[in-house]
Amino acid sequence: MKAKDITKFKRSQWLELGGSLARRIVEDADKGISQDGAGNSRDFKAYSFAYAKKKAAGKAGPKGVGVDRQTSPPNLRLTSEMLNSIKAQKATTDSVEINYRSGLKVLGHSKKRGNKPKRNIYGLNDKNQRHVKDFIENVIDDRIIKFN
Repeated sequence: MKAKDITKFKRSQWLELGGSLARRIVEDADKGISQDGAGNSRDFKAYSFAYAKKKAAGKAGPKGVGVDRQTSPPNLRLTSEMLNSIKAQKATTDSVEINYRSGLKVLGHSKKRGNKPKRNIYGLNDKNQRHVKDFIENVIDDRIIKFN
């Protein structure tokens, strides 16, 4: 191994990191954790009483049907379509993209909309940024040991 190869990453490593980040974003949303803050505690505002009652009954969906009935903590899973669409893709030797195929819904939730609360799943909170840092450090540390 040459010294210049210590910091090079393979596409598969970026894809692994992207996949783990997509999974962590979905897990955080299921726990009611936003991607804005530190990522250690629930920070999604509670559903309104009327909406929570509809969702618990399975009647909050666009056609009156909802798959998910969890109301506390808010998890942004009505039909599960938005959170199931988050995937890692287009890995290169420099980066990976996290694709939100329901982008308009994700952006809508990431902003305060009138009296509707903000529930952001776009970007990375501090806990997930530490995960990226630790992943990169572990790969580089292993290569430094191997190089040494």
